[in-house]
Amino acid sequence: MWLGYMVPRARTMLLGVGFFVFTSACFGGFSNWLPQVEGLPPPPPLNCSDPKVKAAHPDECTEDITKLPVDKLAELGEAVIFGEVGGLAKRGIGKGQCPLCHTFKKGDIGDRAPNLIGISERAKERLQDPRYLHPDTVQTEAYKGSGRATTAEQYIAESHVCPSCYVVAGFGEKGTNDKSSPMPDVAKPPIMLTIDELVEVDTWLWTHDGADPPPASEIKADYEKFIPENERPKPVAAGPTGDPCDINAKVKIACATDTPDQIVTKMGCAACHKIPDISFAHMGAIGPLLIEGTNAPNRIKSADYKLAMKDGYAHATTPKEYVMESIMDPSAFIVPGFPKLPDPHYKLGKSLMPPDFSTKFTYAAVSKLADFLLTQTADKAVKAGLDRNPLEKEGSLKKKAELDRPVRAAQAQHESKSTVVAQR
Repeated sequence: MWLGYMVPRARTMLLGVGFFVFTSACFGGFSNWLPQVEGLPPPPPLNCSDPKVKAAHPDECTEDITKLPVDKLAELGEAVIFGEVGGLAKRGIGKGQCPLCHTFKKGDIGDRAPNLIGISERAKERLQDPRYLHPDTVQTEAYKGSGRATTAEQYIAESHVCPSCYVVAGFGEKGTNDKSSPMPDVAKPPIMLTIDELVEVDTWLWTHDGADPPPASEIKADYEKFIPENERPKPVAAGPTGDPCDINAKVKIACATDTPDQIVTKMGCAACHKIPDISFAHMGAIGPLLIEGTNAPNRIKSADYKLAMKDGYAHATTPKEYVMESIMDPSAFIVPGFPKLPDPHYKLGKSLMPPDFSTKFTYAAVSKLADFLLTQTADKAVKAGLDRNPLEKEGSLKKKAELDRPVRAAQAQHESKSTVVAQR
């Protein structure tokens, strides 16, 4: 800068360079003075099999859930219900699949299952309900000799593993007069929550109500009362490779190497739907019967589907496209008769089916599942003893089979006579 004053021609240029160097030095000094923050990926899961790690992190690595603090148990429970801590606010859906049917916020109304706000107090009232004291439901005990609930925490445990032991009025399976619940036993396939996970869920339910939960040891004993020892799900460790496509991984993503059974398990399809060729998927009573070999060709030809196409929501032109669309964008077309949610983005309403399956499937996996579902037909459903959901406007398969029986018998008799004539 001094040289700039001494050399008139270079003065302007040197002053500019000097100002630039001075300003850069100020910014550099200030940025180095601030506390440094380094962007790093999330730390890997703790290797609790290492004795040193286990000793350094006793809370995170304990195998005895009864030793965990209440706030930690509640966090784990929220993750089981909503997929992550903080998932309630995001309306997420976790392994337990609970938000598919239940609501958890004051004022929310669900037509599939009760709002669980206040369940810690309401459970006491349920125990005094004459319908609980004198049950006429299809199941009155979790298993023979288990007995029935006598405390609020036992009632909550019983309702998870024996949903038909007491059915809240108006929430029974359609056509059963509230004698059977559409809710699956969450300790059995396809959901298969372990007793530890159920303890976490119940702890969250109590804390969400602002109530002090019972000790984890008591809740655990309640579940052991209602689940026979040989039927208690065993905890499964996360996939050793950290691969989200690993069937044991905590992050469930359907991949090309998965079988249809594995995809259905990962995505929890059987919690809502019945699928003839999958033995553990015969209980879902919420969504349509997945016999897409019969359903898909008829639905893409229907006036309702054509209306959804006209409005720009649906786009399938083949049965396989329809099945894939119904998985990846369930609000594109909602099977007539099923409830919808009002939504400004969907003129015809929004589906209650989770909208995030597009983030949980690879293309190859959803294509494989679609191919499998297209092999499922009405004949297979009847053979497996399954029927359509009463909400499906196509009508009962069993009633149709009864009406078709005389026609089929006549056809068989005619074919038999034709064979005899041909042989002559």
